[in-house]
Amino acid sequence: MNNEFQIIPAHAINTKKWDVCIAQSHTPLIYAYTRYLNALCPQWVGFVLNNYEAVMPVPFKRKCGIAYCYQPNFIQQLGLFEKNYNTYPIHELLKWVLKEFKYGNLFIPFYHPLPNIQNCTIQVRDNFVLNLKADYSQIAANYSGDLKRNLMKAYSNQLVYHDKTHAQLILNHFYQLYHPAMHLKQQDITAFATLLMQNEMQSCFFVRGVNAANGVLVAGAIFLKDCNRIYNIMNFTTEAGRKLSANHYLLDQCIHEFAGKALLFDFEGSSQKGIQAFYKNFHPDHHPYLQLHINQLPLPFRYLKQ
Repeated sequence: MNNEFQIIPAHAINTKKWDVCIAQSHTPLIYAYTRYLNALCPQWVGFVLNNYEAVMPVPFKRKCGIAYCYQPNFIQQLGLFEKNYNTYPIHELLKWVLKEFKYGNLFIPFYHPLPNIQNCTIQVRDNFVLNLKADYSQIAANYSGDLKRNLMKAYSNQLVYHDKTHAQLILNHFYQLYHPAMHLKQQDITAFATLLMQNEMQSCFFVRGVNAANGVLVAGAIFLKDCNRIYNIMNFTTEAGRKLSANHYLLDQCIHEFAGKALLFDFEGSSQKGIQAFYKNFHPDHHPYLQLHINQLPLPFRYLKQ
């Protein structure tokens, strides 16, 4: 084996071999499967080692004729996926990536040790993951005092957790409430809705809502799910819901529903301190990941883009 990566455009990827590699990797993330990438990334390439022994997807766009890598909405991180864990150095693969892309951002798992790379900066991003293998009483015993008080408030407000909400309603609320802050476009929501409508995705997500005592929906979420984890990919809380502690109740009840199973609850992280503090109330483990910012543009463009 020559241990060289091929760069294969999305349309030429052997989807069966690619998805098997993701499934057999040390940390198979739902974002890295071809159906997910094809739905949310108009353009992406795969760096493929030999006969799909290791793969790395890289979404990209073009501007002024220059291809640059980026992270699409609803994809937290990608990186290198290997059938045999830790057999190929990530920094060697990055040499291939940096030959192809002179600018952009890569979001990769933290467990890849990275050396200093010229014209690249590395930032640690926060993510929080809660192991659900214990029963609910054990998990809830570790909740912060603030979370326990908010849950008591939610119970006193007679909130109702249910599975009767349609995904499109969650999508609409999420876009209306958060699109300015998250720089979301309607096409992002449409792409995600199209993904959820695929037959292969029907067992890979579920929808939950929280109604106030008057029957009005005040919080809701779309959760992705695979064999290993539940992903808090999209949730919203209305102004009324915040006053009722509806989001505390929503996540707690989802944890209650799946407690005792061999799953991780992935809060999906945030760079906002307030959201981080909220997630930390559930006593999750800190699973950081890395943002690699690439800037190999020729002078003077390199400094214009810093």
